[in-house]
Amino acid sequence: MSQSCPQCGAPTDSLVSIEAGTRLALQSTGQGEIPTQVCQNCYGGLMSQVSQGFKLRQETEARNKNKVMMWKNRVNLIKQARTHMQNKSYSQAAVSYEKYLRLIEVVYNLERGGLEPKVFSNSARSKEMTVIATVYWDLMRIYDSNAGYGDRMRSSAQKLSMFLPFSPLYPDVIRKAEQFQRSARNPHIVKEFLRMSRSGKGPCFIATAVFENEPWAPELFIFRKFRDEVLKTNSVGRVFVKFYYRYSPRLAHRLAKSRTKIILKPMLRALAAAIKATDRR
Repeated sequence: MSQSCPQCGAPTDSLVSIEAGTRLALQSTGQGEIPTQVCQNCYGGLMSQVSQGFKLRQETEARNKNKVMMWKNRVNLIKQARTHMQNKSYSQAAVSYEKYLRLIEVVYNLERGGLEPKVFSNSARSKEMTVIATVYWDLMRIYDSNAGYGDRMRSSAQKLSMFLPFSPLYPDVIRKAEQFQRSARNPHIVKEFLRMSRSGKGPCFIATAVFENEPWAPELFIFRKFRDEVLKTNSVGRVFVKFYYRYSPRLAHRLAKSRTKIILKPMLRALAAAIKATDRR
């Protein structure tokens, strides 16, 4: 007896049953509700979609596993680079460092040269920013040793100025860069780096003092992001940032030795939460 296919509505002499597991697999791909029985043509088409979906899931799982392996391998690349630095094999160190940076870009699906601090926003991997800062610091000095690598040195300096504010190494690297400027072959690039690093991109002094035992606190990232993406985009905000960076270091120094920071911490957490909530709107 002829009947209509529940899937396509076409007349058919017989219907083919679809197992519950197969229906769930199809629904997970956005197919909607799948009938328990369909005509032969619909059955063939649905099975093809199941196979394609299974293949895509396998490819996705393989890519994710590969990224996990790559992320673990980054440690070996850093160790290799540091060993080369100790042995003064600077060209080999640069190769290992560049491989490390490219690996991070691939893990985060970024174009070459697209690595930025915002990639690590609210990420458990935010500590990696200090490692990245040290990589760019070493690369900047390595490329300074070769007259033909001025562009690479400038690129490393620009990246370093972006990542360094999110690292507790900020004051130490700035001090070393000031010394390095005196002996560098490209002192103008080091000077550019220092200018970029000091132009309102340093740490949030007061918040850093309050969260001294939590250098990776998400609140610090929120305040820095608010400074760079909100305050510095308008004249009033820029005046505030300039005022803040003129007077806050002295206050932060006092807070670091005071119990007042215990009271300020919940207040800063609440302020950061309010900024984050506003950012989501």
